[in-house]
Amino acid sequence: MADALASATCGRCHSHFDPSERIVNSNGELYHEQCFVCAQCFRQFPGGVFYEFEGRKYCEHDFQMLFAPCCGQCGEFIIGRVIKAMNNNWHPDCFCCEICSIALADLGFVKNAGRYVKTSAKSGLDLNIT
Repeated sequence: MADALASATCGRCHSHFDPSERIVNSNGELYHEQCFVCAQCFRQFPGGVFYEFEGRKYCEHDFQMLFAPCCGQCGEFIIGRVIKAMNNNWHPDCFCCEICSIALADLGFVKNAGRYVKTSAKSGLDLNIT
């Protein structure tokens, strides 16, 4: 183990490790603790949480600012499943029928007078949440 550490280098600065220092292992890549930082702001990851995109690691804030779309309803960043409809991006729970407020993410919908409504509500008669 000591021999492997002696030949290992940091994934960021490419320097060797001191046997007494803490080392971060991220999917087999080794880093000095101070080198394991966000690719955008160069700060360490709060709580060790990071997002990886195209081989680079980002803190949550920078990942959202650089890559996450904003929801057309609530305006918050979308991490995870994105619904793309009506020339916008939506959280699945924010893309709702404008008549009955049921989530449309997994249902059919139509555009009616500029509003998005579930298919069975297009006549305006179906006002009950099913």
